[in-house]
Amino acid sequence: MTDKVFIVNNSGHDYSDAKRFGELVVMSEGMIDKFNLTSMLRTFKKHLNTSTKNDFILQSGPSIMNAIACSEFASVHSCLNLLIWRYEQDGSDRYTHHRLNLGKVRKDDRA
Repeated sequence: MTDKVFIVNNSGHDYSDAKRFGELVVMSEGMIDKFNLTSMLRTFKKHLNTSTKNDFILQSGPSIMNAIACSEFASVHSCLNLLIWRYEQDGSDRYTHHRLNLGKVRKDDRA
């Protein structure tokens, strides 16, 4: 099974570097009503229902969209795998991956 990279919002950027992490899956394109959160969540759920804990969320588009997509992924998998664009002064710009294990919270971790 091939890992997937879920692009939160395709706003016309070049996402080709992200292909090294898996198959690109666009969850939304262009302008989205950032105040219609329920519709946004439904859209992301349709795509993320095929996700596995090894897949990635590629950060793109408005921050509220990323928050909703990441919340849904994390609630299903108890982890969050992000691809974030890293700008380098030497021109070696690329996506970097970050994996967060959001497993069980210990009692002493709660404030």
